[in-house]
This record gives sequence, C-alpha cells and structure tokens, in this order.
Amino acid sequence: MTDKDADGIYEVNIPVGYKAGENVIFCRMNPSSTANSWSTKWNQTEDLVIPTDGKNLYTVKDGTWDKGGGSWSVK
Repeated sequence: MTDKDADGIYEVNIPVGYKAGENVIFCRMNPSSTANSWSTKWNQTEDLVIPTDGKNLYTVKDGTWDKGGGSWSVK
C-alpha cells in the first residue's frame, strides 16, 4: 500500500484474480525494515470480505488494527 498523492489514504491495486466477495487481510509493516514478510509485520486486520456493493475504501479505526475495527465506504 502506498500514499502516492499524500492525502493520508494508503491505496492498493487489487491483484488480478481477486474479486468482490473474496477475502483480504491488510497488514501494517515495520517501516524500518526493507523486507515485507510475516516476520516484519506489526499487525493486521481480521480476515475481511471485499464488498460486492461498490465500496472500495477500508478505513481502520485508531487502535483497532488487530480487532477488526474498520469499515468499508466509497472513496
């Protein structure tokens, strides 16, 4: 995930093959590491389902990364 336009929203292009209705997990990685692996992850969301209703923005509520305290909306 990157914030290329510096708007505070980190964005990801869903890889080919993923579809609405399938599962996704977002991970927050240790920024001091150049490797992205399970051993350098700080925390992750719960197993989320990509919405089928056009919602394409997942917002994680502060302090709830590992508790699934986020919600889907339209960007």
